Amino acid sequence: MAREQYSLRQSKSLVELVDRASNQVGLSRGQVFEDFLAVSRCSLAGGTMEEEYFAVLEKGYKKGSAGNRGIDTLKEAFHALIDAMEVTRQDVLGDVFTGAISHGERGQFFTPDSVCEVMAGLGVPTERTHESRSVCDPACGSGRMLLSVAKHQPHWEFTGQDVDHRAAQMTAINLGLNGLRGWAVWQNHLALRLIATLHQSKTNGSREMVR
Repeated sequence: MAREQYSLRQSKSLVELVDRASNQVGLSRGQVFEDFLAVSRCSLAGGTMEEEYFAVLEKGYKKGSAGNRGIDTLKEAFHALIDAMEVTRQDVLGDVFTGAISHGERGQFFTPDSVCEVMAGLGVPTERTHESRSVCDPACGSGRMLLSVAKHQPHWEFTGQDVDHRAAQMTAINLGLNGLRGWAVWQNHLALRLIATLHQSKTNGSREMVR
């Protein structure tokens, strides 16, 4: 197994919860992480993704006594993610993904948070403006470039596109948990092939997760 590397200490704790769920349900770390992303999206969907939620449960997450089931551990991981994001104000999901899940598979190496911060500071006004603009990242990874821009202009509209389903899900969760308006799209941008829209936040402030 490739060596784990994290930029945030909170990431290691989150991976430990993923591994605990992996042992409880007998699935790989990578599969459990994908299921964690799905359950997290369901939690943010306001009851509109129950079918997807129950599909995850059927993989073995209901086995065991209450409090010791795989789904209980995923819920604990979701709360840990929220706490970690509040403390760090960084892309925790992306750090977990690159440090313990993908290990650079398919050449996936996300731009470091520090570089994203510098790029955002150079590319957008650092003082909040009253105008509304749209920002699009066609290879968004976990959405950390969008998050860096949002620290300066949180009222703008953000669109993240990625061909990797996991990346699009991470962007959807990051946009949702940060209360940002925009879209997370699972899409092959070069081929102009739309696969699914995973997060939609409307102008009136309402949010929904869609397939």
